[in-house]
Amino acid sequence: MAEARSLQIVFPGDTNHLGTLFGGTLMAWMDRAAYLAATRRARGTCVTRKVDELEFRTPIFSGDFVELIGRVESVGRTSLAVLVEVYRENPDDASRELCTTGRFTMVHVGDDGLPAEIPTAA
Repeated sequence: MAEARSLQIVFPGDTNHLGTLFGGTLMAWMDRAAYLAATRRARGTCVTRKVDELEFRTPIFSGDFVELIGRVESVGRTSLAVLVEVYRENPDDASRELCTTGRFTMVHVGDDGLPAEIPTAA
């Protein structure tokens, strides 16, 4: 199945008063990872239909590296299920841990903005 990876760094402007990453910022990063994985598999534009099971397990801190991995888990006629895993890495000691997971339903759309069939995998 299709996969997409991206890497971010958490700057002070991305954090709340506790020095941890804003949840909304992380959700936007996760949505992009889901988009990349789905669009790669569908070979065309996809949009977010639904987000399920968003679980914030551990905080992500200012200065951390954040790796987002989006993996297409299943493909329907016009939609795809994408799991996004978020890992934080401390650049000082290279420790790494899974912090957040979420499941996204993405819909492949045509030029008219309406759902379009997803081509079979090559």
